[in-house]
Amino acid sequence: MKEVTGNLQVKNGKYYVLVNLYDRSGKRSIKWVALGLDARGNKKAAKARMAEVLDEYNRSQRKLMRAVSKKKAPEQFIQRREEIQSQPIAEFLTDWIDSASNRLQPSTIDGYMKMVNGRITEFFGNSGITIGDLAGEDLNDFYAYLEDSGLSGTSALRYHGLIHAAFSYAVKKELLDDNPCDHADHPKRERYRALFYSEDELRDLLMAARESPIYIPVMLAAYYGLRRSEALGLKWSNIDFQSKTISISHKVIEANVDGKYQAKGFDRMKNQSSNRTLPLIEDVENELLYHRQQQSMNAAVLRGAYCHDCDDYVCTDATGQLMRPNFISVQFGKLLKDNGFRHIRYHDLRHTCASLLLKNGIPMKAIQEWLGALNIRGNSQHFCSSGLLKQGELGGKNGTAACNKRIK
Repeated sequence: MKEVTGNLQVKNGKYYVLVNLYDRSGKRSIKWVALGLDARGNKKAAKARMAEVLDEYNRSQRKLMRAVSKKKAPEQFIQRREEIQSQPIAEFLTDWIDSASNRLQPSTIDGYMKMVNGRITEFFGNSGITIGDLAGEDLNDFYAYLEDSGLSGTSALRYHGLIHAAFSYAVKKELLDDNPCDHADHPKRERYRALFYSEDELRDLLMAARESPIYIPVMLAAYYGLRRSEALGLKWSNIDFQSKTISISHKVIEANVDGKYQAKGFDRMKNQSSNRTLPLIEDVENELLYHRQQQSMNAAVLRGAYCHDCDDYVCTDATGQLMRPNFISVQFGKLLKDNGFRHIRYHDLRHTCASLLLKNGIPMKAIQEWLGALNIRGNSQHFCSSGLLKQGELGGKNGTAACNKRIK
């Protein structure tokens, strides 16, 4: 390949480098590289910066030639690299999501595709920017667009995470020289302050929820700190009434099935620590046994109209249908509003469970195992900011026995 050359150009009062790039056949293409310098009084600085840009391009080209020399099929590798670098952003990200689907959670895939088909396509779709062209400045413009559209820093950071992961894969496979995300100012995550109920508030909530269709999911979240997907995924076959244990090993999420969103169960949990076996608390056991009787009575009354496809699931509605995750959230908000309770999210029952255990002297390590949390320090930040936990108070007993003793 020919050496990369270039010259200074002025456009709209700014300095640019007009870079001459050559493909394998010697055909020239040009690329405008902004230097971020005003044309007035910056010629010397612009020349120095141009030298740096051309040196960077030539070093990249030499790196490519070294990579090519190690390939068994160099021509195919170069062709593949050129094809990838000419892909539009949304197309490349879609291909990466598809290639990574075997190691991503279904909900993650669905969320990524919503990002790609939504704001990523809206911003990059008609820009003409390919993944070979994408620069840190382009990403900064995209992040500013996300902020202007009302997205929080935490939500914008998810877009950054998707783009960074996809481009890191391309760099690893030597299809790109570097990751443009490394040259961008990524969005900042807002500091989150967890909400949770006091013991009295939780007691009042459980009393009010007894006649609610979501009483069982609320109780499970309050006693065990289950995530919404874990509560809905609980099966009768995972509850051992003889050994007095309850196993968390299945989840239910909203999944895209043939273009329609519906509740669907998966054995693959959020992380390895999410799979856990906990003691069956006596109060919970009594409520579950009563609930199972209610399910049997509903089936007897409705007969053929009762759905038996989900008989092994604990959290079904009066007709035997599996409860949808969004139904839980909507009904939980309605429950709080109808009873004049302070607003929290359903997920904040998980924080409530942890905070009450912590208040009763249970070490964070034991609470981590009880909740099936992957990172103990990530959870502790919620409570340090609320005064329930001092920095450094993370040690202590392991296992779920301590938690069970205090809950009983």
